[in-house]
Amino acid sequence: MKKIILSAAFFIIIYFAHAQSKFIIYFDSNKSELKKDSKHLLDSLVNVVEKTKSFQVLINAHCDNAGSDQQNQSLSEMRADAVFNYLENKNIGSQFMIKKGFGETLPVANNDNENGKAKNRRAEISVTINEPISIQASSAPPDIVYKTEELKNSNTLNDLEVGKTLILKNLNFEGGTAILLPEAKPSLELLLRTMIENPTLEIEIAGHVCCANDMPLSVLRAKTVYTYLVKKGINEKRMGYKGYSRNKPIFEDDNNETNARANRRVEITILKK
Repeated sequence: MKKIILSAAFFIIIYFAHAQSKFIIYFDSNKSELKKDSKHLLDSLVNVVEKTKSFQVLINAHCDNAGSDQQNQSLSEMRADAVFNYLENKNIGSQFMIKKGFGETLPVANNDNENGKAKNRRAEISVTINEPISIQASSAPPDIVYKTEELKNSNTLNDLEVGKTLILKNLNFEGGTAILLPEAKPSLELLLRTMIENPTLEIEIAGHVCCANDMPLSVLRAKTVYTYLVKKGINEKRMGYKGYSRNKPIFEDDNNETNARANRRVEITILKK
């Protein structure tokens, strides 16, 4: 698919009123210790919520059916405690968190095989952000130049074909967060205007990260744009959002800030016109 750039430079205020996202981490059999990749995921969660003062973290932990009901209940509570304590040690106040263990009562997969059991040994962490996060205006950095097709008319998307993917120029994020850079507003307004002028248009909003795999953060970045459009009156049924972690980088080498900034982005794919 061809990728297309839209120009943008200015500032933005994004509202996350009651925005919610869910992370899932997994545990080894009969263990409650957090794995390295789970800690990395929880660190991403911390980067998101520390930008606001009004949020709630709900921790629901689960087990497979390997032990007795009592053992599994106790183990699930220990897993919930492990997540709770890790976040608390990262300065997330206990007043913002609720934890609960469910034992083996809510499996998501069949416990008759190891693959299913592995999926059931989990903690689901739901994050709800309840207040606006504002980003103040700042001077725009130099434009990033991509090796891709330029949009002939940057004021409309009407001529785009189904299946094409758009990179909205300057629709990038602060490192390690789902907070848009100040210069994103014109691209968002162009996307919003296109959605309003084309009431049958349906899109997928794809979030991406740089530097290391981080699926939850890529999902939150996509949901940032999704939430903006919903707040502006776009029907949520016309949009889907999805994270791609670092599976589709623009630049494979993102050790420098210019390339890293380019990879911290959201893309839009036209699903239906």
